[in-house]
Amino acid sequence: MKEYMVNAKGVKIKAYEYSQNGEPILFLHYMGGSAAIWRSIIPKLTEEYRVIAIDIRGHGDSDHPQKGYQLETLVEDVREVLDVLGIYKTHIVGSSLGCYVGTMFASMYADRVISLVNSEGALVNHSGPGGLHTESKEEYLNKCFSNPEQEFDSREALIQYMKKNWVPWNKERALVMEDYKPRKLQNGKVMFVSKRENMRQIAEDLYDRRIEEWYDHVQCRVLFLPAEKEGDLNKKLAFIKSVEYKLSESKTVIIPESSHAMMFDHAGELVREIKGFL
Repeated sequence: MKEYMVNAKGVKIKAYEYSQNGEPILFLHYMGGSAAIWRSIIPKLTEEYRVIAIDIRGHGDSDHPQKGYQLETLVEDVREVLDVLGIYKTHIVGSSLGCYVGTMFASMYADRVISLVNSEGALVNHSGPGGLHTESKEEYLNKCFSNPEQEFDSREALIQYMKKNWVPWNKERALVMEDYKPRKLQNGKVMFVSKRENMRQIAEDLYDRRIEEWYDHVQCRVLFLPAEKEGDLNKKLAFIKSVEYKLSESKTVIIPESSHAMMFDHAGELVREIKGFL
């Protein structure tokens, strides 16, 4: 694996290149995650594809600036990485936040995306008619991001917390945490690496976005992967139905028993659907 630190207008974005075979695939993680969430998926694709993943700004080993978390900025970070790696056209596979970034990228740079796989993201608006949330933006943000960030005495204590609370703990989840680098505090304690305030900025930017407008400009094939057990499935299916006519080709697959981060409990099925679509 090759690692890159790409300068995106002064913010360093960490990129990982796992192979150089065939067409490129870019993996984009969910909010609070990192490129490491794809570790159970990537080895199944490296023989056939040039596999790339990044840590979105504010995540993992990328920089964590205090400001600059608008979706357009995250998209430009992706473009910068692709340009530095000499990649013009790529497949994009996203999870949750990664789907929003990938779909906006495909709407802004339509000729640069071969196909788009949206796993539990960009499948419904956050607000408005048919949206996920009925409360005001401020109420939603306060509900999700107002609690103080948790401190742990050590990295080992943080890992033990994850083993107890990130269930079912399995080899796929353990892979994500095996070299996890928490944020170190001046008092000697540690926190999760992604700052809650930065994630709040991303959520605030997403809240009023009209995702259906992005699909007006997407020219590539799209695979929609809503989770069966995550909730709001009917809202997601209704949204997909409202935008699929805009697309040259699309497919919707519901993996049985799947939840939001399906790469951890349904890695085999997820790989099968990705490979079958590409």
